[in-house]
Amino acid sequence: MSYHRKERNRVLAGIGLLLGLGLIWVAITGYLATREARDITTRLAEVRVLVSQGRMDDARLLAKDVASMSDHLDHLTSGPAWWIGSNVPYFGEPLESVRAMAAASHEVGGRVVPLLIRETVLIDPTSLRVNGDTFRLDPLINALPGLREADAALVKAHKLVSDAPSSTWLSLVDRKHDTITRNIAQIEGYVAAAARASQVLPTMLGNDGPKTYFIGLQNEAELRGTGGLPGAWAICRTDHGTIKFVRFGSDTELQDMGKRHLIPTGLDFGSDYNRAYAASQPTSSFVDSNVSPNFPYTAQIWAAMWERVTGQRVDGVMALDPTVLGYFLQAAGPIVAKYDVPVSAANVVSLTQKDEYALFPSNVERKPFLVSVLRATARKVTSGSGKPIPLLRAASRSALEQRLLVWDRDPAIERALAHTNYAGKIPATPRAFSGLVLNNASGGKLDYYLQRSVTYQRSGCGATSDLHVTIRLTNTAPATGLSPYVTTRLDPPPTGAVRGDYKTLLDYYATAGATLQSVTLNGKASTATVERAFGHPIFRLEVELPRGTTQTLELHLEEPRGSAPPRIWQQPGVTPLSLDLEDQPC
Repeated sequence: MSYHRKERNRVLAGIGLLLGLGLIWVAITGYLATREARDITTRLAEVRVLVSQGRMDDARLLAKDVASMSDHLDHLTSGPAWWIGSNVPYFGEPLESVRAMAAASHEVGGRVVPLLIRETVLIDPTSLRVNGDTFRLDPLINALPGLREADAALVKAHKLVSDAPSSTWLSLVDRKHDTITRNIAQIEGYVAAAARASQVLPTMLGNDGPKTYFIGLQNEAELRGTGGLPGAWAICRTDHGTIKFVRFGSDTELQDMGKRHLIPTGLDFGSDYNRAYAASQPTSSFVDSNVSPNFPYTAQIWAAMWERVTGQRVDGVMALDPTVLGYFLQAAGPIVAKYDVPVSAANVVSLTQKDEYALFPSNVERKPFLVSVLRATARKVTSGSGKPIPLLRAASRSALEQRLLVWDRDPAIERALAHTNYAGKIPATPRAFSGLVLNNASGGKLDYYLQRSVTYQRSGCGATSDLHVTIRLTNTAPATGLSPYVTTRLDPPPTGAVRGDYKTLLDYYATAGATLQSVTLNGKASTATVERAFGHPIFRLEVELPRGTTQTLELHLEEPRGSAPPRIWQQPGVTPLSLDLEDQPC
């Protein structure tokens, strides 16, 4: 018996020794893996900065060691000790998370980074531009397969970390998991965007034949659903990488081509659209063609109107605003508009949406001036002025703020754009959704002085959530100094209204299935009509905006609870929407 007891003790001691050595091994390699993961994360962050600065050679040099670093990281977290430890319930969750992070980092460092190093040689923005208005398209076409492969690897890496425990008993590991997840998601976004650009830009730039685009400039001093009143416009043609602007005009010129300023298109976007917007005649009236915030509707209307009055078919439509012009002028440099007016990134927004009404009281002078600003900016950007990286950054920022919108007749291009902010498309999704959309209902230009804020408070983790939305609209228009054109009212003003007051049509787009429990305006009970679009209920009110005051609207809703964070739709304006988001974690 004593012999068997000694043998058993020896076995147990051996097992204990192995476990002890295993724990020591996991601890040492875990420490080294954490340090290696930190170094990889730091290295990738530095590479992103270099790329954003246009220092592509430096970025490639810094990134070349990432593959070997990720191999080392993956090796450190492999082996029997790590496999056994990570499969221990509860106590092994941090190890499981670390192994997933290492595997994801190996995917990024071992597959993605080498691919991107190779593809950035092809699509270096500094070498794509032949001259001011012409771009090389073959590099974009040739880079597409590699970018798609890198995108697929990033999707796999993202899934590896997403499927691993993110909340364990070891907070240090949880913080690392959160950081790596966010970094991979960010890189995934960049690579997916680059792949989409490589897919759509060659076709849009005329690689398969000439393309024609209608471009509308929106004036947010008079708000519309997609941004602002469509004013100046341009016709752009592309052919095998060359961009030419062939015509510019104003809204008056386009309207005068129709009868009674109407251009019937015959378009029908369905019963929901008709109920919500038919009163504004958007499919016939150019100035009200964009009352819906869904840009594909607006784009199709503009394309149909242009074809109706000129007989010319366009292949796509774009929309932008003076803020976008400012971003591009910041990259390309200042211009001189009609009447020798200097225009720069610093003054283009105020000049085209406020100052022009004082400088040029008559439409005869003002509209040609606005057209000249668009023309001079287009020619400046296509002249070769400005470095490629700042120009790309201007386009990216414009899209992020939903100020630069693109629609294309080509279904493949439109599908690719649908996943980006360029599309300006209201999503038909069960995901929580919140969108404040305003349409000027008086016809003046007082939205230049409007300040908007939304406070979104969602609580409850059951089947439904409780939502409180507080909307504040402040009319900061001055009491004196504004021209009659700015303060004009085409609607009947309420009793006691003074100069500088105006009315807005407020639409709040909510989550599919949401119901309105109550609504108050300045603390008093009110009512809202209900419309619908893409499955979303739209709660609508007309709100008078007296000069120098703030109107506070409070909506209490009950809506289905989802696991994803809410999608916040931000209508562009002269000043950005102020947003305060409070979402109870579940």
